[in-house]
Amino acid sequence: MNATDVKTKSRPASLPDVDRQIRNAKVVLRELRDTLENLDDRRELARAKKRNGAKAGTDWGTVKKELGFNF
Repeated sequence: MNATDVKTKSRPASLPDVDRQIRNAKVVLRELRDTLENLDDRRELARAKKRNGAKAGTDWGTVKKELGFNF
């Protein structure tokens, strides 16, 4: 019998499943990362609007033509 056998046998059954906790933590971290990316995008959009002020934007038809969209 090695040390890991002793540790696992003496481990109480009431301890939460560590693998499940890690999976849940990864999901939460992924959601937080997505939220931060969305916030960064919104901040960048607000800065662009402020920077461009009253300048007229490019219409969607021109953008589609320049990017080669055919729909």
